[in-house]
Amino acid sequence: MARLPSSSVTHQKLREYGLQPSKARVAIYEWLTMHPVHPTVDVVYNALRPHLHSLSRTTVYNVLHAFVECGLADKVHSEDLELRYDGNTSQHAHFKCTRCGTLVDLDDIPSTVQESVGLPKGFQPHSTAVTMWGFCAQCALKNAR
Repeated sequence: MARLPSSSVTHQKLREYGLQPSKARVAIYEWLTMHPVHPTVDVVYNALRPHLHSLSRTTVYNVLHAFVECGLADKVHSEDLELRYDGNTSQHAHFKCTRCGTLVDLDDIPSTVQESVGLPKGFQPHSTAVTMWGFCAQCALKNAR
């Protein structure tokens, strides 16, 4: 599990990315980096609402959107059209369990992925998203029974 950054480190990080470190931004960024579960807006809202009574879903959405815009987080689109957020902004792949819905990070995407798909001449990709689907280890055990 990721270690929670100290608030002063979070304040500095937000400022580096051009964001003022409001109470909501600090709490959401720290929760996102501590819980690499690719949460939805509702997951973040439900986790933080007991601690930040004035927090709204709209605030969570706006903060996560700002994080994506400035590069502190990425959007992860899944096949069920559920928008999730990822605090890991390095280029990496994902594995989604088709039984329980768990979405986990995989190692870096090899640079040969873009080369091997045969892009038409002149195309210039700026990012690559790779997701594998199947059963996580726990669901694979259940499926084998």
